[in-house]
Amino acid sequence: MDFIHNDQLLILIQIQEKDVSIAEIVEKQKNLPEIIKSLRASLDKSQQDLAEATRVYDDAIKERKTFESTLKDTEARITKLKEKIPEIKTNKEYHALLKEITTIEQEKSDLEEKILILLEKLDELKVKRTEKEQVVKEDEKSFMKEKEIVEKDYNQLNEMLKDLESHKSGIVMQMDSKLLAEYNRLMTAKKGLAVVSVQGEHCLGCHMRIPPQVFSEIKKNEKIIYCLNCKRILYWQPQNVVS
Repeated sequence: MDFIHNDQLLILIQIQEKDVSIAEIVEKQKNLPEIIKSLRASLDKSQQDLAEATRVYDDAIKERKTFESTLKDTEARITKLKEKIPEIKTNKEYHALLKEITTIEQEKSDLEEKILILLEKLDELKVKRTEKEQVVKEDEKSFMKEKEIVEKDYNQLNEMLKDLESHKSGIVMQMDSKLLAEYNRLMTAKKGLAVVSVQGEHCLGCHMRIPPQVFSEIKKNEKIIYCLNCKRILYWQPQNVVS
């Protein structure tokens, strides 16, 4: 920046550039945990879906076992009733026993039908559970991959941040203490932008027009000049020069 002819102004510009870069990195780092949180939420959802599919499947298994146990008891009751047939002595008793056997056999038939329906349902539920398991595996794989990328980005940003803060510390040591205090005050008051350039006779901090006489002084870049409106520190940068 050979167009800056005041050492303290040059240092201020350099510090501001470092602070802008530091703020950008800090903001990026703030967003990274949200990215991980979003990825985690997607995985949590698929895991919850799997847990629900597993619960429904397990409940169906329990229901099948209950039906099978009841069916076994029903078959035992039918066997016992049939064993009584030779002991019957009257037609009335015989017809009553046959009626009871018929009723229980109908119960058995109903249970067998329920079990068949449930077995078909279990096949469907098993397929759904397997599908959910596959989704979880894919989501876990994707989550770990993306998490690794995000953590790598965070660490890289951290290294950049340390480097910037180290360079800034070296520059700050050359700064006039009162001017540094003023810069820090402005940084707080002006949301991280204490030093700005002028363009087309306008302050790029508040975009207010600068009086011609003041603008002429700013263009010299020989002293610390404040914007009359926003109070930021101003400097002039030729349009064909990149800082």
